Amino acid sequence: MSRKPRPLVLGHRGYRAKYPENTLLAFSRAIECGADGVECDIQKSADGRYVVIHDSRVDRVSNGSGEVASMRFEDLRRLDFGGGERIPELAELLSALPADTYLDLELKGETLSPTDCAAIEEILRPFIHKQRLMISSFQSPLLRYFRRRGYTVGFLVGEETASRGFGSLVKILLGLRPRYVNLPVQMVERLGERNARRLLRFLRVCGFSILLWTVNDVALAAGIIGYARILVTDEVEKTLDALDTTRNGQRDASLLKTKP
Repeated sequence: MSRKPRPLVLGHRGYRAKYPENTLLAFSRAIECGADGVECDIQKSADGRYVVIHDSRVDRVSNGSGEVASMRFEDLRRLDFGGGERIPELAELLSALPADTYLDLELKGETLSPTDCAAIEEILRPFIHKQRLMISSFQSPLLRYFRRRGYTVGFLVGEETASRGFGSLVKILLGLRPRYVNLPVQMVERLGERNARRLLRFLRVCGFSILLWTVNDVALAAGIIGYARILVTDEVEKTLDALDTTRNGQRDASLLKTKP
């Protein structure tokens, strides 16, 4: 009896558990340690450069302070983002990724608007094939441009969307028709495993694929991992080891490598 393939494993902001997040070091280490790809975040600087950083401020992740949107790229570049790592531009990251790497590119609504989408696509086009790329965001307006142009898009379900209720989520999904619904693994704790399974089954019946973030403990998420085609994790090696152990027979799993 054949086993279902395991989900793709993506390093969350690179290999965030061990290296400074969203740096070239973190991304390269995630791939070297076996991740199928990486997830990263894009914000825009004061001079219109697309930089790889999660927060709208640099305070948490660097030795500086201030809003990304109010700082020029040359000022951002002077900051230390951990161990001497510098903030990368989107093109730098793309050129550093191996050819077979999968990328989940999250567009951040704090500094980006739909008018940025064409410029971002121009940066993406020379470096990465659509089959190895997902464009994701909490903001559906940032995804519509890419959805219309045939890119894989993933709608991130956050606290704001969840607080509006299930009906609001369904309305967004039916309007946008993303290929992926990107769900926080914490929903299992909030909904309970039985209700989480029901939600995931419903989404799959509706034709959506599932990405789960941030899966750092495979045992805690074991009841729902089988529904996901992509897992995003801070703990690249631990997650891969746990999935391999599951696949090798300690637990009945739906786990071997597949394309998203």
